[in-house]
Amino acid sequence: MTVPHGGGTPEKLIVNLTPELRRDLKIRATEHGLNVTDATAHALSLWYERVDSPAVEVKGAKSWGTYLPAGGVSRFVAECERRGIAKTQGIAQAVTGWLMAQPSLTQRLISQPVQRILVAIQKGGVGKTFVASGLAQAFAELGLRVLLIDYDPQGHMTRRLGQKLIPMDSGASLLEHMLGKGRKHIRRSLAVLPQERFAGRLHLLPACHDAFLFDAVMSSMRTGREESLARALEPIEKDYDVIVLDGPPSLGLAMDIAMHYAQRREGELADRSGVLMPVWADTPSFEAYDLFNTQRQQLMSMTRVQVDELGFVVNTYDGRRGASVQKKKEEWEERANPGVIQIFGDLKEQRDATDRSTPLLEWAPDCELAQGLRSMARELAA
Repeated sequence: MTVPHGGGTPEKLIVNLTPELRRDLKIRATEHGLNVTDATAHALSLWYERVDSPAVEVKGAKSWGTYLPAGGVSRFVAECERRGIAKTQGIAQAVTGWLMAQPSLTQRLISQPVQRILVAIQKGGVGKTFVASGLAQAFAELGLRVLLIDYDPQGHMTRRLGQKLIPMDSGASLLEHMLGKGRKHIRRSLAVLPQERFAGRLHLLPACHDAFLFDAVMSSMRTGREESLARALEPIEKDYDVIVLDGPPSLGLAMDIAMHYAQRREGELADRSGVLMPVWADTPSFEAYDLFNTQRQQLMSMTRVQVDELGFVVNTYDGRRGASVQKKKEEWEERANPGVIQIFGDLKEQRDATDRSTPLLEWAPDCELAQGLRSMARELAA
């Protein structure tokens, strides 16, 4: 497939696109060994040649952003005006036409490394553990081999899934393996979630309270600190299709090392591995994201790695809480790059599953939250 390129600085295109088209575009692009930006540029080139594109349903379209070659944005806008259609309809026609012209492949053209997703933000209580755990469960339901890492020293995820924390000074914790002091193969620290729906594909690396000492201990490591998590997990990475980390509760060395692990590796497609950010529809979440993004940018600058933002998850949203909450939700939705990939309501099933130390997809497999997690997993697994 020939992908159109142009000289000059790429331009940012911000339009509205339905979640279904956004997901299908990403899946199909990945199957053909393309980044979404290249696939979009190719879709538009085909659309320009096709003057009789049929109308496409665009109900539910949300803000979405990508990049086009220099001059691409003005050309797209001008073509929409010439055809007498809105930009939302224009991009929907282009993406739909491209999807029809590029059939789904049984095998992707480019082999990819294990997918690494860090669920993190600089704010407590926004649902990092819920999102990380639920996403891992949904991945496993899809047939993927999943490693879920409780990277939070509080160990909430471990307990919520009905598992026990790794004992202190056992030589089996993640921190001990990162320090090169593990006395057992790290595979022996894993717990297999027993629920039949996961078919033995969902494994948990439980937390250990020694992680409370993480920053103090790791600060004394003179060299190789950034790669310590990758080294610890290297013996088992090949056993999995995707690794999900429940991020630490604060900024610091632990977050730096986790983000470094989730970096885009050589030859890896953009927006495949990276950071998924749960937020609330409130002002503190915006402030927390700004702090978190500052640390991400500094890490990338200092270590020369690329840590992609996979998107926001607006959690425990309840529009009945007032106009302010509704407005903040809309402000998140207006962000295009990264965008909001899922909104979860404040529903009781999340709390019920937690109280019973049972995976949500086992406790309430047909609830709205479970369906939303499955939808998010399908998009991120592309």
